[in-house]
Amino acid sequence: MLSAERQELRDLLVRGHGKLDGPSDTNYKYIDRTWDAIFWLTAWPVVAAAADITKLLFAGDWDMWADWKDRQWWITITPFAMIIIPSALQYIQWLAWRMPTGATYTAVGLWFAAWIGRYFQWDLMIGYPLAFVWPATIIPAGILMDWVLFRTKGSYVITSVVGAVVWTFAIWAGNWAMLQPLLQPVEYMGNIMTVADVQGIAYLRTQTPEYLRIIETGTLRSFLQETTAVSILFGSTIAMFGYWIGQAIARYIAIWPILKFMKTW
Repeated sequence: MLSAERQELRDLLVRGHGKLDGPSDTNYKYIDRTWDAIFWLTAWPVVAAAADITKLLFAGDWDMWADWKDRQWWITITPFAMIIIPSALQYIQWLAWRMPTGATYTAVGLWFAAWIGRYFQWDLMIGYPLAFVWPATIIPAGILMDWVLFRTKGSYVITSVVGAVVWTFAIWAGNWAMLQPLLQPVEYMGNIMTVADVQGIAYLRTQTPEYLRIIETGTLRSFLQETTAVSILFGSTIAMFGYWIGQAIARYIAIWPILKFMKTW
């Protein structure tokens, strides 16, 4: 959105207050900031739920089970699924408040919502250990993508390109400490597999991705002899499209109806 449109939104937000100066100005600023704080605190569960639903819709089981967090498809699909709502909130917060915190705000909310769901639903009620159903964190990725937006002074084009690459790499690096022990090779029933694979065999589900190990030994390694590097590159490319999907959601589903309503108010 252009600077003129940003100013138009701000003018609509303060319509009816007249000229603000002196004590009334101070009082209004206090009310305005208090309202902002209340709004973003109450919107947090809604944003977290939207981010979680989007992740489940596009990533599904790829970010649900430990044995699905492989070096190929998980890092290719998950960044796209998780960047949509953070991109939308990044646009909204930067537009109205000039705050480069939208992605981090969404990431923290998603982190809380995901852990609450995994603990109460899957650990307490079903009995799966958290080491098998732990959710990936995107907080480091959100911080870095907000930093890119801040350093580029609000350039969404540069953020979509550079930020998407940083986002994808940060998701892999940020979850490596939790994922690395589960990728260690072990011998189980005469076969060499990872610890995560053993978890998948021990805890039965309605479907088990037995084809994952076959895919990982496929032709993808012929590019750079390394699955992870190529997957991060592919994941970054797809995440760029996801970033602009989030921008479209913010511009035409969130901001545009608000402007239309406030112009007739």
